Amino acid sequence: MTYAPDRPPYLRFVALLGFLVLATVGGAAIHPVVAIAPVLGVAVVWLVTKVPIRYPVMAVTYLVLAVDYVPERPQSGFWPSPLFPLGELMFAQLSYITKIGALRFPLVDVLIVGLLGLAVYRRVTKSTIDPPTLPMPRPLVGVVALSLVAILFMEVRGVLRGGDVKNSLWQWHQAAMMPFIVAMFHYALRGPQDWPIFARTVIAAGMTKAAVSIYFGAIVVPSMGVFVEYTTCHSDSMTFNFALLVATMRFLEKPKSGHAVRGLALIVFIFLGMMYNDRRLAYVSFVGCLLAGYLITPWPAIKRLFTRGMVLLAPLMVVYFAVGWNARGGAFAPVHKVRSLIDGEGGEGNLDYRDIENLDVIATWTQFPLLGTGYGHEFLEPIPLPNIAFVFPQYRYHPHNSLLGLLAFGGMVGYTGIWMYLVVTIYLAVRAYHRAHAAEHRAAGLIIVGSIICYINQVFGDMGIISYICTFITSLCVVGSGKLAVATGAWPMPSTALVPSAPTAPVPPPGAIVYTNEDDAPARAKGA
Repeated sequence: MTYAPDRPPYLRFVALLGFLVLATVGGAAIHPVVAIAPVLGVAVVWLVTKVPIRYPVMAVTYLVLAVDYVPERPQSGFWPSPLFPLGELMFAQLSYITKIGALRFPLVDVLIVGLLGLAVYRRVTKSTIDPPTLPMPRPLVGVVALSLVAILFMEVRGVLRGGDVKNSLWQWHQAAMMPFIVAMFHYALRGPQDWPIFARTVIAAGMTKAAVSIYFGAIVVPSMGVFVEYTTCHSDSMTFNFALLVATMRFLEKPKSGHAVRGLALIVFIFLGMMYNDRRLAYVSFVGCLLAGYLITPWPAIKRLFTRGMVLLAPLMVVYFAVGWNARGGAFAPVHKVRSLIDGEGGEGNLDYRDIENLDVIATWTQFPLLGTGYGHEFLEPIPLPNIAFVFPQYRYHPHNSLLGLLAFGGMVGYTGIWMYLVVTIYLAVRAYHRAHAAEHRAAGLIIVGSIICYINQVFGDMGIISYICTFITSLCVVGSGKLAVATGAWPMPSTALVPSAPTAPVPPPGAIVYTNEDDAPARAKGA
């Protein structure tokens, strides 16, 4: 018997190539970025049908954190980096790009839902492309789901009270996507063994943003002769701090020369990016991370000695701050930075914009302390604010202090429902840290706690709750905390995961005679 050789599918290849050429030319007529969509689409189809889900999720994570985050006017609106077109494609509404009015959502939402749907489909069909994943603690899953329920409650309450539906959607959009991002990361991370590769993805994005920040601040800004408030965007503070946490906590838990050299180089490069980005909240967050690590880690002799030394130096620090309180630079530059955080932009004794805004939001909360106003409502202005509607028409829907905004729009009920998952995440991470035997697991626990602290600071000071960058990093930490807790025994394995699947009968070889009833088998077969 002869066999004909397999012939390559030339006709299908030519048809696919022709389709890509026509689609690319047609897309270029709509928007330059749309021109690459067909090729990307074919590549994505190949990836999602052949590649484990964690790799496309890593790619999306890098893009979200590394490209220009257009909602926050990157580079203060003065200079689009080479990554700006990708940022526009990822975060601008598709109705703006495609001119189709119904597509009032960004591409990143499509990617999140698409990857989550693919992961669920593979799980339902028992695909072998993705290996089994470690389960999440049920209380953590419950509070993540509770946050979505609380958001829907606040939306319904706001609409019933006559709120603006159109503006309400952008008050909670990113926060409502958080449970879906958490689910996506859950299917992507097999367990703590995948934490390092995702941490490297965030570090790569942080280094990308640091490079853009340094180039724009050191080269572009002087050549343009302009003043800029920031060189990338506000939310990048969280990406920068994640990279710094990896460098410091990794060395703290496993001190060796390789970690010291690589960590020091990373810290210097990231700090340069932070310096040019000039976000005071980034430094406050990093100090908070170090303080949290200080309180969580054990107390060996060197730590006790350091603590006693700091207590002895406390009087000198008081004198240092007292002498340098009115200085503006030189050796007292740190004192000036601390004073600027306390006094605000209005100076000592004066209320700046943020102070007045916070008072107005608190006044709104006091009128609706339990259930809040609901979404779709502006915060009240008992103290009139400067009108900034010419640059930000929706400014009264989005207070800078998103934490106070949650209290104003959701009251104690909505605030607790949305915020509870952060408490559980930190609780599980700290329990996992004290039960972990591997240095990598202990470092991951400290990084997760520090990142949640950074997120709380961003929400408190810079509208972090409506940032995809902050939401992605926080969602990664939620999943990392849950899987780390289960892997280290800090939380018991869910009972359903402990029950093995029922054994299946072996598949007989081709041509074998199968007797469905054992009594029908010949005597020789029975005795075999």
